[in-house]
Amino acid sequence: MPRHIKIGLIVLAIGFTISLGFFVNIVGRVRSMVKNEKETAANPFTPPKAPLYKPTDPPMTVKIFFPALDGSVVLSTEDQTIFKSAELVNRAKQILQKLEDGPTASTLAASLPKDAKVEELFVSEKGTAFIDFTNTIATNHPGGILNEQATIYSVVNSLTYNLPEIQEVKILIGGTEKETLAGHILLLLPLQMDLSITNVSPPEEKTVAQKLP
Repeated sequence: MPRHIKIGLIVLAIGFTISLGFFVNIVGRVRSMVKNEKETAANPFTPPKAPLYKPTDPPMTVKIFFPALDGSVVLSTEDQTIFKSAELVNRAKQILQKLEDGPTASTLAASLPKDAKVEELFVSEKGTAFIDFTNTIATNHPGGILNEQATIYSVVNSLTYNLPEIQEVKILIGGTEKETLAGHILLLLPLQMDLSITNVSPPEEKTVAQKLP
């Protein structure tokens, strides 16, 4: 066999071997990616959330504001239990979780629309709580001035009534400032506690503070 033909066959063989190896490597990578995607879909990993209280934190009773079904007032309350974390933000988050879970009493209704969740919470040194809700608090809201009032002040009152360190609440939606939740109540400025739409008396801490010179 002529020498140049032998050389050509050797080059072709080498090229084929390299191509085959490259192909096998690509197939292996694709299979690995597919396997990983299946494992991720079957067992999605979500970072564990930091606990909102310690096992040694004492329980504390709080009043959670929910819409009253009898129509006598816009909001009434239900006593629930949270744990007195040393971190104010953690106590506030526990209260907001109670609002997300909804009431246990049959005389009260849920105040937050379906799938509405708290994304972030921050409390300033001046006592303003900044709460960022998911967009669903607006997109899933039924509308109407009373429903809007109930949603907003269930949040504002539940925090300011139970946590004297929080004086006012600023609500954000989807990470941005919105003019209103559903077209009626302005959200551009922080809101303070309003018990005029409830059947609840002011908390003792705030009553005493108002009487002090």
